[in-house]
Amino acid sequence: MFPIMLNVAGKLCVVIGGGKIAYRKVVPLLEAGACIHIISPEICEEMNKLWTEQKLKVSLKEAEQSDYEHAFMVIAATNSNEVNEHIHENTKENQLVNIVSDHKLGNFHIPSSAVRGRLVISVSTGGASPALAKKIKNDLLAQFDEAYECYLDFLWEARKKIKNGRLDNSEKSNLLAELIDEKYKDSEIERNRFMTRLQDMFNG
Repeated sequence: MFPIMLNVAGKLCVVIGGGKIAYRKVVPLLEAGACIHIISPEICEEMNKLWTEQKLKVSLKEAEQSDYEHAFMVIAATNSNEVNEHIHENTKENQLVNIVSDHKLGNFHIPSSAVRGRLVISVSTGGASPALAKKIKNDLLAQFDEAYECYLDFLWEARKKIKNGRLDNSEKSNLLAELIDEKYKDSEIERNRFMTRLQDMFNG
């Protein structure tokens, strides 16, 4: 499998199935800004809440090929292996397809992941053990506490200024390397000093 970070903002993602498993697939897609369409005769309480809040579209019916033929992403998450496999057989080669009942079908699977601001931690065991993937993710998450949220926002802003500044490549490389010093993660004062220093360099 080839790991990527995928921009799904504004993309149509069709999820066939309305149960707990489908719901777990939907939540991170919503957080990433995807346009979600649920196709299922029944939906769970959590999914119904999202529908009531108008966070996604729901069609209370059995899925037909026309429901997902134009989707950027298709997730088959029904409780029927036969239905899931039928959906897989009717998707197109250029669609992203995930079949929850069989990780060997489709062309991608969703890793266990967690978000700390701009930091995304994802772990996959290639289908061998989702439970182990979750454990490893939680172990990693414990190492990267909430301080990383502010730190990464600082890194984002500082990196933009450095990249756009009138400095030679060597100076830029040295500044970018300096940014990963622990003091900038732990101290807002140090982060402010660095940004002031950048401002002075570019105005000098």
